[in-house]
Amino acid sequence: MGSPRIQSFKRQTVLHKGQRTRLPATYIAPEDVSIWDIIRPNLGKDFSRFTVPVFMNEPLSFLQRLSENVQYNYLLEKAAKCEDEMERMEYVAAFALATVSANHKRMSKPFNPLLLETFELERNGVRFLAEQVSHHPPISAVYAESDEFTVEGTVEPTLSFWMTKLIANPHAHLKLTFKKTGETFTWSAPKCAIYNVIMGKMYMNFTSHMKIESSGTYDAVFSFDNKGYYNHKGGDVHVEGHIFEGKNKVKALYGNWTLFLASCDQDDFKHHRKEYVQLFNESIHEKDKGPVIPGSKILWVSNQIPKLFEDQFHFTNFTLSLNEMYAGMSEKVAPTDSRRRKDMKALEDGKNDEAEEFKHKYEEEQRERRANKTGNVPMWFAKDEDGHWSYNGDYWAREFSNCLDLFESNDNNNSTRSNSSLSSSSSSAD
Repeated sequence: MGSPRIQSFKRQTVLHKGQRTRLPATYIAPEDVSIWDIIRPNLGKDFSRFTVPVFMNEPLSFLQRLSENVQYNYLLEKAAKCEDEMERMEYVAAFALATVSANHKRMSKPFNPLLLETFELERNGVRFLAEQVSHHPPISAVYAESDEFTVEGTVEPTLSFWMTKLIANPHAHLKLTFKKTGETFTWSAPKCAIYNVIMGKMYMNFTSHMKIESSGTYDAVFSFDNKGYYNHKGGDVHVEGHIFEGKNKVKALYGNWTLFLASCDQDDFKHHRKEYVQLFNESIHEKDKGPVIPGSKILWVSNQIPKLFEDQFHFTNFTLSLNEMYAGMSEKVAPTDSRRRKDMKALEDGKNDEAEEFKHKYEEEQRERRANKTGNVPMWFAKDEDGHWSYNGDYWAREFSNCLDLFESNDNNNSTRSNSSLSSSSSSAD
């Protein structure tokens, strides 16, 4: 058996039909504003709950950011067709890792969704829906479905400050179910830390393991711990993992969470690991390259990033399409859909002051609804006695007459289509 070798990975350019490949304007952060001046008064608080100036945002809502998971759903389609249970776990693990790849260099904060804000996406044979079901604490409920699977879960993010770093915990708990077999897989997204918030160039690292548990024979665990890898200023991008049968490691998983994931025999990885790590450190600054151990299976390669990646909030091509309103979509999506937010559109256009005005307007209208105890009952997800949020199955009938008009101008702030159905209820989300 040979030794590990550095190889090039061919990344596909994947575009949605008719989508844009760049934002309307190049974003330039103001030079006279100190992030530390904004953070300092909020030390000790949950940072996910305080309002930041619009220049610290990216032009996406948190709900849209959650939909980025759909980008690599083909891995779940592959898994669903696998007869071999071990191979099925390999592709499910690859999907779970691929869902975090869009975080690469993403240092800007997405817009906090308003209570009852939604985002829908129909792409690649999958229907995705997210709704903001609670404002304090912020909780987003998600549901995605294809012919082969369903994915459901909740995300309750927290953001805190420690020393010179921000610590983000997504508290994202997801459950995948394959329709034909009923087999389930559950996992939580890893925590991450953003360094050099006060001074220097910011970068991020994942700081916890990610475990995928199945109802079948195998489980998998990913580790982002630095054990011999070069921790450069751009962040640590290596990942290692294993597939377990009980407590026994039966397959190794390895790669670069921004570029690729491979699997190989556990003994082979153990034998070649020292050489592999050395080659990984040598290849880290080479474009689209990484070491592969002989006999490995390449499970996933990330899609090609846009040419203007560094100048557009580090958005992928998939991400660039999320805020577009395609022909006929305006009449189709709910009035609560994130694409209708005028503050995000203004930020896309480089109009920071206008974006700040709309953002403030939406927040004030939300405070007024809260004070009046109106518009507080989620439309598409319901909470059971155990506190779990489940999709009610009604959204795609597209009966939106009882939805809030969250993003339309209303001088009297009476922003509901049907006030009677949105009045205060004992089942309020907050």
